[in-house]
Amino acid sequence: MKGTHPIVLLLVGVFLGACGAADISEADVRKSERFYQAAYISWFQEHNNLEAIRHLTRAVEADSSNDNAHYLLGTIRLGRSEYDLAEKHLRMALKLRDKSRPAVRVEALNSMGVLLIHTRQLDEAVAMLKEAAQEVLNREPWLAMGNLGWAYIELGEYDKAVETLRLALFDQPLFCVGKYRLGEAYYHKGEYQMALASLEGAIQITDGGCDKMQEPYQLLGMTHLRMNDETEARDAFGRCHEIDPTSEVGAGCAKTLAGL
Repeated sequence: MKGTHPIVLLLVGVFLGACGAADISEADVRKSERFYQAAYISWFQEHNNLEAIRHLTRAVEADSSNDNAHYLLGTIRLGRSEYDLAEKHLRMALKLRDKSRPAVRVEALNSMGVLLIHTRQLDEAVAMLKEAAQEVLNREPWLAMGNLGWAYIELGEYDKAVETLRLALFDQPLFCVGKYRLGEAYYHKGEYQMALASLEGAIQITDGGCDKMQEPYQLLGMTHLRMNDETEARDAFGRCHEIDPTSEVGAGCAKTLAGL
């Protein structure tokens, strides 16, 4: 997913399926599905988000009940930080994926939860992420729990964040975003040794895009500074900048490093 933030990449997925509606002709349903399939190829194989958006727009115009098209369009918009547009399509996906379809509803809840955190609608984010995490048919509940922990951090409820993130890591020990968020929660609690352990655990995981995450290194550097270890802090900020010097996080790490 070119141009999409790694944390977002780790925490959002796409489920393939089909959906039609009684008032839509069969021809329109098939047309919508063709556009959806073309969009998926553009997004997943060709890493062309703009082309995927064009196909998906035509898919939902042909069949407004195509939940997969709404979900993927919302997900791509979310990755591009186009939150208003993303919210429109993710809410439609949730409406179409009602509680009678829990297996596919959970991923829409999870994506919507991420969007609500970004837009500071935190209470609604917590409610949606709890529903996703508690659904027995959720095959990857740690993703929703990781985002729920993030929402608790944003609310300043650090004890709840620690409890939730520890449960997520119990389910999936290689969940690097969860380890990073747990380190963040401990950092805010002033428990720097615990934060250090979690953050070091996060950067040791290299699968699934974990090695492209800059935030754990940035927070690791801040934690080392809190512990009066400037040498280790320099190393962490340097690695953060090295991963992607052009990103906002990379530039922030370079600025902090220059001030040491």
